[in-house]
Amino acid sequence: MEAMGMDDRRGPWRHCTTSSSSSSTSGTVSSGYTSTSSRLSWLSMEAARQIQEMEMMDLEFVQSPKDLAREKKMKKIKILAKEFFGAPSTKCSAEGGDLIVLERWFTEMGVGWVLHISDGALAGELNDLASSWFLAIIEIVDIFCLTSGLRPGHGAVENMAERLQLASFTQQAILKMLTFLDFIVAPNFTRVPAPYARLHTLLRVREALSKTFYKIQLTFDSSSSSEVATIIRELVDVVSAKEGKVGEIIWSTLKEIRTRIMESLEHGQGSSGTQTPQGSSDIDDATRSVTMYVMFLTDHYSLIEPIVSEASSLGTYVSQFGATERTNLTVEMLSCLEEKLANKSEAFPDPGLRFLFLLNNSSFIAEQLHCTPDFPKSIKIDLVGKVKGYMERYIQVSWAPVLSCLINPTPSCFGKNYSPLSKFESEFQKTYTTQKLWKVPNPCLRNRLRRAIIDKVIPCYTRYLEDDYGNAPLKFSPSNLQEMLQELFEG
Repeated sequence: MEAMGMDDRRGPWRHCTTSSSSSSTSGTVSSGYTSTSSRLSWLSMEAARQIQEMEMMDLEFVQSPKDLAREKKMKKIKILAKEFFGAPSTKCSAEGGDLIVLERWFTEMGVGWVLHISDGALAGELNDLASSWFLAIIEIVDIFCLTSGLRPGHGAVENMAERLQLASFTQQAILKMLTFLDFIVAPNFTRVPAPYARLHTLLRVREALSKTFYKIQLTFDSSSSSEVATIIRELVDVVSAKEGKVGEIIWSTLKEIRTRIMESLEHGQGSSGTQTPQGSSDIDDATRSVTMYVMFLTDHYSLIEPIVSEASSLGTYVSQFGATERTNLTVEMLSCLEEKLANKSEAFPDPGLRFLFLLNNSSFIAEQLHCTPDFPKSIKIDLVGKVKGYMERYIQVSWAPVLSCLINPTPSCFGKNYSPLSKFESEFQKTYTTQKLWKVPNPCLRNRLRRAIIDKVIPCYTRYLEDDYGNAPLKFSPSNLQEMLQELFEG
């Protein structure tokens, strides 16, 4: 008779009942139940594992959206490659391919104009054209790497002949895209009159070429056929040469801008403000030029640094400072500017105007570079120190002589009808009248400078009136002086 479980149902633990007795001890039953539970747990885990394996096998047959997109793209490229080499139209390339096919693909990517550069048919802003070129060249290179880097039997490329055809097709596409570079590095290139706009475009182009070179290099492996390997090597050589050429043009343009700035400093070409026989305190044109140059170097440091390093290794650039190349270039330019501004200021007959000129220019540089996050902090601190120093020296040479009439009066220098107060009033009026026409273009600096002068003059004048003022008529009250000082530097 088959054993029954404790709830009168047949159970898998029936064999645990002894044949010598119809009753079992509680310990025997408990032992049998525990063994059965472990077996059930194991069976459940095994079933779950098998189900999971089956689900994973099903998932292997489900392509991801990325794989589907790649497969769709590959099918399209295969068709284009067959058309390109299969039935050439009357418009063929030197390699015998159908340029109509290539033009159709380029037009879809927004770079159909590349094939017409030699005809002079180039419409649109260069920056916009370059942006579309960057996107297209990266896409074409990615397709080249995909087609030339896959082994037969991996799904995307069915055989070596097809692989070679796809590699050849994308190779021709890359070569055609590179004709854009011949256009923008040409000596008679005039599409971008502003040198910094051209530099910006050239730097982005070189960055795209660096990525292209790196990706194509990684494509080569030992499984590549000799034909595909030859294509890869040819492209590596061409892209490397183009990258080098663009780098040379970038360095040449940087040197050209630098030389132009240096020449303007040497010849002392004027200030941006109205020049008087006494000079102008306004921001000098050279200061604006150097600041723009330094800011460009800083903003594009990661792209410029390899070019400057290469120029340094070739001996075409000799650093004057033992630091990074970007810092060398910026420090050299700022040091040269500081020297030239100091020399220019020496021609100003009024020492107050001389230091105000230096103050305005150093403050302009410090303010501009303060807004440049990547600019070396040590140079920023040095510039701030120079601004503070020029302000102190300006106040010392301009207003200390005025206050000396009250602080250290020398009777012999006043004359018979002059008192310390009348001498002060005369000197103050003269200085005020002159410096009211001087210019401090930065509103914040102008307010700081006025406040510094007020804090210097008014307390001294007030103390004199409290201590030494007699019954003589008073020409200026302290409030009158403060109102007048608030009118300084309007230009």
